[in-house]
Amino acid sequence: MKTPPQQADSNMHIDITLKQVIERANDMESRLAWQEDWLERLDETLIAQNATIERLERLCNLMAQRLGEQRESLESMQSDSAHERPPHY
Repeated sequence: MKTPPQQADSNMHIDITLKQVIERANDMESRLAWQEDWLERLDETLIAQNATIERLERLCNLMAQRLGEQRESLESMQSDSAHERPPHY
């Protein structure tokens, strides 16, 4: 025959359970703080990468524009020289 739990045993069980709950809550708070810090770092990294990408896109567009201008200049020089008579004529 089992005897019902004593009041002291019941309180000890509640204390252990409460201690476990508090430990889990502290652990979750710690993890949450770490995740918030990590997300903030990722956000800063993405902002910096976005600025770099925008700068590189502007540079690429400028280089394409200058290349086009040089191509036009070269074609213009070639078409001018194609209509000229060579010096030996």
